[in-house]
Amino acid sequence: MTGSTTEQQEPQPTSPAAQQGSVVDLGEIEVVSERLLRERVQSFTREATAPPPGRPLARWDRRVCVGVSNLDGRYARFMIDRVVMLANDLGLETGEPGCRPNIIIAAAADANELARGLVKDDAFSFRPAQSGASLGEAALARFQSTDAPVRWWHVSLPVTMDGGDIALGLLGDFEFGPEGPQPLSVRVREVSRLRANTREDLQRATIIINTERVGFVGFGALSDYVAMVALAQMAPEADTSAYDTVLNLFRPGANRSAGLTQWDRDYLKALYSARRDYARPTQQVRAIVSEVIAQHDQRPQ
Repeated sequence: MTGSTTEQQEPQPTSPAAQQGSVVDLGEIEVVSERLLRERVQSFTREATAPPPGRPLARWDRRVCVGVSNLDGRYARFMIDRVVMLANDLGLETGEPGCRPNIIIAAAADANELARGLVKDDAFSFRPAQSGASLGEAALARFQSTDAPVRWWHVSLPVTMDGGDIALGLLGDFEFGPEGPQPLSVRVREVSRLRANTREDLQRATIIINTERVGFVGFGALSDYVAMVALAQMAPEADTSAYDTVLNLFRPGANRSAGLTQWDRDYLKALYSARRDYARPTQQVRAIVSEVIAQHDQRPQ
């Protein structure tokens, strides 16, 4: 009787050198992964954010008050709650109903007309200083003329670390000396190469939703988008297609119901966790990058 048999091969032993090489390879893969993540966060912080030229990134200090106008009451309340919830997650306090808003959200069919009217009626609130408090005159002109579904304008100011006093001469602020009126000067404590005497505080955020341009998007996703730009100085014209962020909400082909992503939450948490007295913006960016990586490493992979 004949039949077929299969000759079984005995497993070949793996040499210690090969085993060690395998471990090394895995280690190299992990190192590359962290390096790539670091580069991506650095790129995002450089490309997608927009502090005033030469200034560090600003954030809200302790309390925000959110106001929404020109939306149906239940939608307005929903959007306020989304912003408040995210602000609370970042350690901020939020004002009670009736507080004076420093995050101002409005909807309009003619968003350009609304923007022009707001700037005309209260120009100082949009540019309280010649420089260092906002993105400048050209950017303010774009704020009043863009066709973006959502536009925003931030005002931030340097304040002293020890007392919270404004450390920037505002338009119209003068002191009188021997040579007549001079721009107001602010005295701060001693200078350090490692730590600044001031920090950057957000003072006001104005966000306008163009109801003619928003299109079909989930209202929860829209509210998350608004919350993101309300709490961080994001660049209105940045290309964020390379990143998993709610800022892609209005890009062609985007998921119109997707809200805040883990990337967004990690960035915001890092921004609000970083020390506030770095002497140079580059030090702040490195701290934000390190915090994002730490959050990533703490999650189960």
